[in-house]
Amino acid sequence: MRIVVADDHSLVRAGLMQLLKTLPDDHDMIEAETRAEVMALADKHINLLLLDLDMPGIGSAKKVEQLCNALPSTAVVVISGNEDSHIIDACLDAGVMGFIPKSSSNQVLLNAIQLVLSGDEYVPYTFLKQKRLQGDLPDKVTARQSEIWQLIARGQSNKEIARTLGLTEGTVKQHVAALFKTLNIHSRSEAMLKAQEIWG
Repeated sequence: MRIVVADDHSLVRAGLMQLLKTLPDDHDMIEAETRAEVMALADKHINLLLLDLDMPGIGSAKKVEQLCNALPSTAVVVISGNEDSHIIDACLDAGVMGFIPKSSSNQVLLNAIQLVLSGDEYVPYTFLKQKRLQGDLPDKVTARQSEIWQLIARGQSNKEIARTLGLTEGTVKQHVAALFKTLNIHSRSEAMLKAQEIWG
């Protein structure tokens, strides 16, 4: 497994690389300080690219899309101090597999990375909350329930969801029960079908 940490601040890179060492599997980690350094790695087999949106040569979703196109077999995850929903949407449309706010805790960041490495996407809780306020999610479904709903749609068990979100399994069960009641459904398969109707 090869992971590239791309950020123009050496302290941030060092912190991220130290944190990544706590992941369960062995990883070959590479640092990059500029977009040019990332592009120079295009011929390498990179499994995951952690990309600072504000590093030199990036700064926009269009530049991110160019990187995603140049690294088609790489899961690109944007890390940014900007949590604006329009920026997150633009990055997701550009082809990234995840968007992690720099305000996230270490555990949330690790959970997000593991989720992406398993083939799923990660979007922050605040983004889902904003989507609900904009009316993109069913009325009365809370942002936390929406987050859990998406993980159910990806086939995760309550135990796996609890690990992903840093919650207790009991708390997840309570949210699932409330979600099912709100949606008037009785099974996880029904939840998956309804999720398909909303998120495609």
